[in-house]
Amino acid sequence: MIHSLLFDLGGVLIDLDVQRSLNAIGALTDRNKRNNYITSDGLLGGHDSHLINLYQTGDISTDDFLQTILRSCRQGVTKEQVIEAWFAMLLGMQERKIQLLHELKQKGYNIYILSNINELHVDWTMQHCPVLRQMDGLFFSNEIHLAKPDPRCYDYVLQHTDILPQETLYIDDLLPNINAGKQAGLQTWHVQNDEWVDEMRRTLL
Repeated sequence: MIHSLLFDLGGVLIDLDVQRSLNAIGALTDRNKRNNYITSDGLLGGHDSHLINLYQTGDISTDDFLQTILRSCRQGVTKEQVIEAWFAMLLGMQERKIQLLHELKQKGYNIYILSNINELHVDWTMQHCPVLRQMDGLFFSNEIHLAKPDPRCYDYVLQHTDILPQETLYIDDLLPNINAGKQAGLQTWHVQNDEWVDEMRRTLL
């Protein structure tokens, strides 16, 4: 029996188009000054990106992150332009997903968020997705200083909530994270498109 839900954010609840940010930041850079961070692998390479790993676990500040990118940008490019480019990937939350979260809460499910995220994206997300304030708990990697698929990430959530792993459904779009969730004893759902929204409505509501 499922009593609690643990959602990833980007790629599950919030729609992403990472290429938009890559294109926007690439347009700001000076090709003669580019370092290995300002590439699709270096800047946004998931678990292989040293810069992003540091930023999403809160081990460098937002200013450090922006200054690293600015060093590869053309003269005259501002922090504000880099921030706007960094936000370009965030497309928001579909109304049907917002409605689903409301319905799940009304049904009595405990809902938590576990996201690999960074300070700038947290600020944007909390401003543009206010439904998240109604969740039972928000676990952001930059605040807990742990990022998926580190097993300690899942242990942290379990230690700071009353949820039982065998009664909790964890929803993520990345297989390494799903596998780590299984190791923590969670029920898991690896989603690869938005069909999960209608399927979850059918199965849990």
